[in-house]
Amino acid sequence: MKHTLLIVGEELHINEPFKRYIISSYEAHFGEATSFYLQSKSDKNLPFMIEEIIGLNDSLVIYAGDDSFATVAKILATLGDDELLLNGDLLAPSKSEVVTKNGALLKIGECEINLILARPAQKLGAILGSARKDFAYFSLFDIDSESANILLTPLAKTYEVELTSSELIPNWVLIRARAGKFGQIASFFEGVQNLFSNKMIPYKNEVEFITSVLMQKGLKITFAESCTAGLLSARFGDIAGVSEVFDGSLITYSNQLKHSWLGVGDEVLKSYGAVSEPCVQEMLKGALARSGADFALAVSGIAGPGGGTSQKPVGTVYVGAASSKGGVLVERLLLAGDREYVRTQSVTACIACLLRLAPDVFFA
Repeated sequence: MKHTLLIVGEELHINEPFKRYIISSYEAHFGEATSFYLQSKSDKNLPFMIEEIIGLNDSLVIYAGDDSFATVAKILATLGDDELLLNGDLLAPSKSEVVTKNGALLKIGECEINLILARPAQKLGAILGSARKDFAYFSLFDIDSESANILLTPLAKTYEVELTSSELIPNWVLIRARAGKFGQIASFFEGVQNLFSNKMIPYKNEVEFITSVLMQKGLKITFAESCTAGLLSARFGDIAGVSEVFDGSLITYSNQLKHSWLGVGDEVLKSYGAVSEPCVQEMLKGALARSGADFALAVSGIAGPGGGTSQKPVGTVYVGAASSKGGVLVERLLLAGDREYVRTQSVTACIACLLRLAPDVFFA
């Protein structure tokens, strides 16, 4: 199923949190948001753009602000050889299959169109209509992209599935599998699970996978964060019901708080510095001791753009995982990218440490 998201209205474009809410709502309905556009209502090409998208897709969802909704409704009425009718306070094409207080559902040609009124600081209306999913996501852990594709290609051909892969971090590959006309996604997935029983994560979101396993096994996790400043906690906090496995964590930017909150020794900080393996080891130990959790993740590094040295350049990050049963794993990373990307990669690398530390828990 080919689908596209179009956001019309500059007041929506400049509001980053609300724009993320729109994209998240769209992704929740369709399972992904691979193609979306931002457009101004005053753009003279808007009617032609909408017409082109309709001709190329099975579904189009348009979120329009207060100032843009009537303009978009008029364009859709014109393209559908229709007229506008007032339904309550809402102008919508008269041939709409459904009209609600927040929008309308209509069809032009073979394309199903949702037009939804989007008002910042208010709840978005539901996307109506179908969401046929002919694809699925999974990731393969501790294998490089080239090797994954070599091993998966024969299986994909057998079940008529098209693959798109992208590395999250080195040796962790996210894969989108899309069924062809006679493709068999379920059989393909079963084949992948048999081939990669100790490497396959059957989720798009790796954090959702981790939390689901922890919930199933009644285990808890905590974090000790420096350069990521709570990003690890926030990623886990995105998952509904995470309070079953996560009581809290500590963000310790300064050496003083690393020492007083986590018990990192002054000698460690003086001799090795905060960005070091010994520091992260003690952060892990302190996090486990103070939380009583089964697992701890810790991270300390230099996210940039400044702060690097010749010995520890920008992008130097130490990540680690520890178990209350005594296992500890710490890794040194040299990451590239801007501050946000370095921090995001650090979070993923922390999770990778956990998977390597406890494969019997997560791949059993």
